Amino acid sequence: MKWVFWMSATFIAYTYLGYPLWLWIRSRWCRKPVRSGPYIPFLSIIMIVRNEEKVLPRKLRNLLDLNYPDESLEIVMVSDGSTDSTNQILSEHTANPRIRVILNPQQQGKAAGLNAAMSLVRGEIVVFTDARQQIEPDAIRVLVENFADPEIGCASGELMLGDPETGEAEQGMGVYWRIEKAVRELESAVGSVVGATGAIYGVRRKLLVNVPDEAILDDVYIPMHVVRRGARVSGRAHGTLRIRERPGNLLAR
Repeated sequence: MKWVFWMSATFIAYTYLGYPLWLWIRSRWCRKPVRSGPYIPFLSIIMIVRNEEKVLPRKLRNLLDLNYPDESLEIVMVSDGSTDSTNQILSEHTANPRIRVILNPQQQGKAAGLNAAMSLVRGEIVVFTDARQQIEPDAIRVLVENFADPEIGCASGELMLGDPETGEAEQGMGVYWRIEKAVRELESAVGSVVGATGAIYGVRRKLLVNVPDEAILDDVYIPMHVVRRGARVSGRAHGTLRIRERPGNLLAR
């Protein structure tokens, strides 16, 4: 059984050492910079929620306070069979012309919610986010600057784990995310990242595809199809969020 051990060890070593080293070497010779710049297209933000009454009011305020022109922003919210006060909270915002709400009476799954929302959006760029993260005011504007480069079809933001009140990050998770960030930046430098950060990523609307029910990660499925259609996925650390709770609590879910 020694060969099983050494084969496993080789795969692990390649994942954490060999692959990043290969990316670094390739980036020295085949770097493809993202030509980002000022760019303010009409933007649609999509968020799928289910039973998020505790965090939804704060997230809605967060989205409405983003540093992005009101006339160039719409927010499409889908409640996926919520049984708490989520629907009531969303209904209270339907008078806002920037917010569009879909209330599904029965739980249909995130994929169905995404597909319903994507069929309604009007934005040239569509940004996906989750309820529990707070987006920094300038994050969306900076994220969208990636799309000034016509080769970019998808752009991923950076997820920062930690206590938003104190700014502290859990040490172990900090190391993990620093490695993850470095690998994504190297992947982006030589072409495209493998997947996006589900908490904040943007896609050109013309490159969107319906997400099948069996898809586990939309933030991998959609970017992969962007690449298949000949566009790049940028993983530059543009667009930052902060988790509202400590990483240990997040991982325990």
